[in-house]
Amino acid sequence: MHSTPSDIIANQVRKRRRQLDMNRQQLAEKCASIGAPQITTAALTNIETGRPDKDGKRRREVSVEELLALAHALSLNPVDLMVPADLSDDEPYEVTDQVATTVGTAREWISGMWFLVPPESPMEFALAIQSMPQKRAQAVSRAWFTPERQMEWNRAALEYDRQPSGEDEGEKS
Repeated sequence: MHSTPSDIIANQVRKRRRQLDMNRQQLAEKCASIGAPQITTAALTNIETGRPDKDGKRRREVSVEELLALAHALSLNPVDLMVPADLSDDEPYEVTDQVATTVGTAREWISGMWFLVPPESPMEFALAIQSMPQKRAQAVSRAWFTPERQMEWNRAALEYDRQPSGEDEGEKS
């Protein structure tokens, strides 16, 4: 059976809670103390078990709000709940039922330092970093614009410049 992001988060919450020698009640109290009283002992049980249906499919997904509160309560970064550090970078990671990547790519994507689907042109790259904070956009740009990629895109730009403009002499008047 494959693991969904909610399955992975649930396993990481359970693992970290045990590392900290906390029971669910203690974690629920910690969540309440940081402003997430909706994460009760019962909610934690449901998150950790997924409340499987008769076919074994998870009925209880982890919300973004719960992810953030649990990461804070467990003194972790959210990415470390979503992508376990002990997984090899080349292991598969399921984003959705139809989209999968590697653990390494998922970790970088969720951290905001790479792309799930890499841009194929400078314009796509510019659009991809447009909504990033400036420092992160600069860091991603430094990693993205390798000398090889720059040479490839420069070649493509030169070829584009050499193409006819599409205007025929007969169209000019």
